[in-house]
Amino acid sequence: MLDDLRPGGSGILPEETPPKFFARHLSAYHFAFPYVEGKDVLEIGFGDGYGANFLAGRARSVKAVDVLDRNVELASKKYKRHNLEFRKSFGSYLDFSGDMFDVVVSFQVIEHVPENEIQAYLASIKRVLKKGGIVFISTLNLDKNKKTNRPYTKNPFHVKEFTFSDLSAAIKTVFNNYEIAGLFYTKKLRIFERLKKIGIFRYLPGPLNIVDKYYKNITVNDFIWQRKNLPKCVDFMVICKKI
Repeated sequence: MLDDLRPGGSGILPEETPPKFFARHLSAYHFAFPYVEGKDVLEIGFGDGYGANFLAGRARSVKAVDVLDRNVELASKKYKRHNLEFRKSFGSYLDFSGDMFDVVVSFQVIEHVPENEIQAYLASIKRVLKKGGIVFISTLNLDKNKKTNRPYTKNPFHVKEFTFSDLSAAIKTVFNNYEIAGLFYTKKLRIFERLKKIGIFRYLPGPLNIVDKYYKNITVNDFIWQRKNLPKCVDFMVICKKI
């Protein structure tokens, strides 16, 4: 079923994804980017591979794993760096030696893991992480993504979506040392969200439609990571350290 998401398998394609949605996902990689310089990095669930390729621009090495053969095939053709490798993984139980990576990233993946396997997924990450290593795990904030007074339909490919308390409870079963940050809209993006909702520029021709122009050019700079007011963030970022 996952192979039907797109001809290349699963995950978003930068070339075909609206700028706002892509920037939201890319923001996770920008969050982790300062921590990977000169490090050996593992990405779990790379999708298209754009994020692993981005991190490889600073890391010593990046190994990226995914459960879909099709993702491995296409990413290997699309992104080529001497320090970047894409390979197949058979789920949570990673076939790497223990204490192998300085940094592990797994963005928008935990919500796809069966609930009875989440602890094993986290434990496998901890096992391959070196002592003192850091793991970054992102997922959407269920409370924020539910719209007030509207029925909520979960993404059919998500098994478990998380509130802040749900996520904290899951993480602490494996990691004692962790914190959670949240992704928020900048003030500018919040203003344009209101303008878009009002719709006052909807019928203006191209150059005069400042809302449409703005949304076509959204970048990661229109999002911000914070460690406060987390129940209202768009996405969570869990930062765990192996001690």
